[in-house]
Amino acid sequence: MASSSSSAPDSGSLVAGHYNDRPNVDVHQREESKILRLKNFNNWTKSVLIAHYCKRDYSVLDMGCGKGGDIQKWGLAKIKEYVGADIADVSIKQAQERYRDRPPGYPATFLALDCYSVRFPIPAQFITHPQNIFHPMSPYISLHSSFRQNSLAPLLPPNQTFDLVSMQFCLHYSFETEAKARQMLTNVTSNMVSGGWFIGTIPEANWIVKRLRGVPREGDPALPEAERTEPLKFGNSIYSIRFEQPEPFGKFGCKYWFHLEDAVDCPEYLVHFPTFQSLASEYGLELRLKTGFHEFYKTMACESEFALLLKRMKVYDRGESMSEEEWEAAGECYAVFIGRSFLRTRVSGVKDSARAFGVKDEFA
Repeated sequence: MASSSSSAPDSGSLVAGHYNDRPNVDVHQREESKILRLKNFNNWTKSVLIAHYCKRDYSVLDMGCGKGGDIQKWGLAKIKEYVGADIADVSIKQAQERYRDRPPGYPATFLALDCYSVRFPIPAQFITHPQNIFHPMSPYISLHSSFRQNSLAPLLPPNQTFDLVSMQFCLHYSFETEAKARQMLTNVTSNMVSGGWFIGTIPEANWIVKRLRGVPREGDPALPEAERTEPLKFGNSIYSIRFEQPEPFGKFGCKYWFHLEDAVDCPEYLVHFPTFQSLASEYGLELRLKTGFHEFYKTMACESEFALLLKRMKVYDRGESMSEEEWEAAGECYAVFIGRSFLRTRVSGVKDSARAFGVKDEFA
């Protein structure tokens, strides 16, 4: 991956720009989406994760909360308090509006920050009304975007803890570099209780790489003429994935472009899961499970309450379900992960954790 010049925007600003420029879609426009059932399936997956692991009176940190699409899901879980953080300040404003329009029954704090470059807690001078943090009657707290370049000092109350941290469709951005991945894990674990849950959704890197290896290479007579200029690209009518460089891939900085109908088209990064596991263990986290959306669906849809939820959320609507192409875009491309905190005993003196733990560089 080529290095960027000093005048080029950093990747965090690029991602924020993509999401800030994305138009807000009303309910009617959403219903007209070509991938409505796919979006509903992704929402079902998140709903099941939250319902299964989030308990009543939990304090929740939602890193990469976006426009607040999960606000009502946390309300159904009867949580005690919520902190939502996202790199896109426009998204945070929309999340605040969504919270205000349909109060979910818990106090909330919303922060516009890059969770991979900034350390929690946040300094008081960047909060609009710091005296109202976690106050049920004044939950609309946000940060000025200029803070991103500052060294941060403690702000959150000394006894503030989180029972659960959620990262939905966003953790992979931290795998641009090891430093960003470590900062992400620092922010995940700094205020997490012992035994706290870490849940999220990430690209299914193994499937993506295997799929890439199956693409005919330039010069192969099986390669359609239209694809000879982009031999590192695959997908279907719903989505496409394009790599800039061929293998071998490293543990960090493995960039590709993911395009999905009606969604943000911006660079993403593969998450080498053994490396993720090794790093997480340094920060007191045990990653217990990673499973593709297909397998997660097969397991959880057997439970009656989640089977009914498939219909209520219109994954199955009017007797129709997702097309095969939608199933590939959702079920194969993404995975669920589950982690839990344990007594933190940081590994001292280990800089290259992947090598120290014997993790191989190549993908399975």
